[in-house]
Amino acid sequence: MPEIHGAAATRPPRSGGSRSPTTRVERRTAGAESSGSDSTVRRRSSHVSLAEAENAIYIDFEGTAVDPPSFIGVAWSEGNALRFVQHVLEPQLWPAAEAKSLVNGCGSCIVSTWEELAEIRAIAEEGNRRVFAWSNHERDVLAKLIPDSGDGAWFTNNVENAIPLAKEWKRRHFPTVAFPRDNSKRMYGRNQLSRYFTLIGYSVPTAFGSGNSAQRIRYVREMLQRKESYGAITSAAKAKWTKSLEHNWYDCDGLRQLVLRCVTDLGMT
Repeated sequence: MPEIHGAAATRPPRSGGSRSPTTRVERRTAGAESSGSDSTVRRRSSHVSLAEAENAIYIDFEGTAVDPPSFIGVAWSEGNALRFVQHVLEPQLWPAAEAKSLVNGCGSCIVSTWEELAEIRAIAEEGNRRVFAWSNHERDVLAKLIPDSGDGAWFTNNVENAIPLAKEWKRRHFPTVAFPRDNSKRMYGRNQLSRYFTLIGYSVPTAFGSGNSAQRIRYVREMLQRKESYGAITSAAKAKWTKSLEHNWYDCDGLRQLVLRCVTDLGMT
């Protein structure tokens, strides 16, 4: 179990509950009605208060470069508890998701469809929460692949790229630190999340670091295609799945810690 860096002392509860589509739709509708305005209106602002950062939702996709994302991690706080769920979207990985199920108390996974990711919108609207990701990738993919056009428009207008905030923080507090180009990770650019983790002292175990998630997911996918059940795959494949999930956890929690640090240091009250 990873250590949570920050105020929360334990990992998010792993209790189950109803996941019916009706419940999700009712929650989303209620949130939109309570807001009293068009829920797709752009909310982005360069200013982020500490209260907003603490209340925000932090999301991160995992997958391979050539396929739609396999799963998405979603982290947010409720009081002193930090909630975390991983919506596994790729049907071939659903047996692995069930083995690490939030409902069964074995992990943080939920078997989900793209339509059900509207749950993120519901949580955001009900709690008046901003949504942050590292880059525009999550925003663009959600807008493209979620079937409901209204939900897609909402994600387009409400998922915020945290990189500009982090760059401004780095410019002010680490002006002499330069991020060189990494030719082995050219698709990530200079502003790799792991580099900012180093600046804030956020420690990620080597086994759960960046650069291995795609090959691990591909390995588990291919193993499940051959074996058909999670119980039948090798211990090595199970370890790769666990490491992929843990890597995603650190990306989501680390992003949250980074945004909190940036907002605090920049005096954004």
